[in-house]
Amino acid sequence: MQRNLEIMSVQKHRLDKRLLLSKQLYDSGYLWSYKAIGDHAMLPDEELIVNSLAHLEFEDMPLLFEAFPYRQIKRVWQQRMLPYPDFYGTLNLLLAVLFFHIKSPKKYTSKYVE
Repeated sequence: MQRNLEIMSVQKHRLDKRLLLSKQLYDSGYLWSYKAIGDHAMLPDEELIVNSLAHLEFEDMPLLFEAFPYRQIKRVWQQRMLPYPDFYGTLNLLLAVLFFHIKSPKKYTSKYVE
């Protein structure tokens, strides 16, 4: 019973952080194309991760890592942002160093370019 309560608490915490991320992005005008329900936009986790990585201020990034597991964020970054260096080039290098602790960011990111 205690274990179930702990799991539910973690899930609620993550959901609260996702709603806060959505609200920040929506209020900033980055989610204008998504339907707003209440105070936040409803969108899939992957879209929320990409938009957060692309548009949040770096000091707000810990919120993203509280809302989603590290592996999920990194996977989405690798699949959705790294293949587009013309659009996310410098940002990808910064994310690689600051949040994914990659020692050779140019070499690492170039592996994902199509």
